[in-house]
Amino acid sequence: MRQLLKFELYKIFKQRTVYLTFFLLLLFTTGFTYNYTPDWEKDMYREWEGPLTAEKVELAGKQNAKFNERVEERIAKGQEVEDGVFVNEKEQTEGIIYEMIAFIKGSETQLKNRYKEIDQKQDYNTELEKAMIQKVDVSNFAYNKGPAKIIEYTSLYAILLTGCMLLIGLSATYTKEYSSGVDQYILSSSKGRKSLLWSKVLAGFIYTASVVIAWEIFNLTWNGIQYGFSGWSTPIQNIFEYYFSPYSFTMIEYHLIQLSFHLLAALSFTLCIILVSSLSKNALTSFFINGAILGIPFMIVGGMSLPNWIEYLFSFSFFYIMQVEFFFAHFHTFNLFGMPLLYPIAALFWLAGLSLVIVLAAKRIIQQKEATL
Repeated sequence: MRQLLKFELYKIFKQRTVYLTFFLLLLFTTGFTYNYTPDWEKDMYREWEGPLTAEKVELAGKQNAKFNERVEERIAKGQEVEDGVFVNEKEQTEGIIYEMIAFIKGSETQLKNRYKEIDQKQDYNTELEKAMIQKVDVSNFAYNKGPAKIIEYTSLYAILLTGCMLLIGLSATYTKEYSSGVDQYILSSSKGRKSLLWSKVLAGFIYTASVVIAWEIFNLTWNGIQYGFSGWSTPIQNIFEYYFSPYSFTMIEYHLIQLSFHLLAALSFTLCIILVSSLSKNALTSFFINGAILGIPFMIVGGMSLPNWIEYLFSFSFFYIMQVEFFFAHFHTFNLFGMPLLYPIAALFWLAGLSLVIVLAAKRIIQQKEATL
């Protein structure tokens, strides 16, 4: 078993296309741009750091009104700082800070209004949503561009990186044996078939974890260097996509959950790739079938106008679970015999059940497989 595992790992990691593809994908995710955040910008945020008291919010509103008047006056007089630009960099940052404070206050108001709205209802999930909203505290303001960018990178680019790397690295998991004739020896005994399957599964898991760890290191390094690492203790509602989220996570808490969800979904997709590969005689066929399994739900949801319940079902596909964002951006539950089951928890049960079914199916297929003649 140990020798088989070493051999499977060697077959995966010896592929030069794996390293070239990963490098090109990382390069693509940079957008071929580099944005350095100067210290003076972070210092401007520090002036407003801390709890957003009523006095601080009121002061920000007055300062923002003066800022807008100043800009409008320059526009009216045609006083450009540069061609077509009427504010300098520091003034732009000043305006962004005021808008951010208003955004956070708006999120707080939205949550309070939502609580009042559902307080009049008696649905099966009302009490759960109320309890979750009560735990959310969005009053903490701080410079958090680094953590926000790291979370955004994981939502936007991680699915591309992990998906492509798994398809390229694992689609030929079994097809190589079929094409080389090695299956005549390995599949000739039940013990050989079983050992081969588990060695491929373990090798696939190690490869998948390596891919996720590699792009996360790049994510932290690339965005940390550009934007810094301060602000991890701020709530996820500071990020636009999570404005309506009822989850009381700080950015560091959410990012750890985000990574965990992504990795679990990626491991389940790894099992799917191995299953499809065991049924395919050609690596290209395996690649396209697995690519369709991963990508078609995204194309259907993004390209078609569907009822909400159908979109929600597609959200439990590998693509959207690996993307994670959908499950924490809003409050969604299943009605389980009158008890609310949060979508994230349902997704974990779904992944566990699906993975078990895939393993049992692959095991049965390999056990019944006859050696290629």
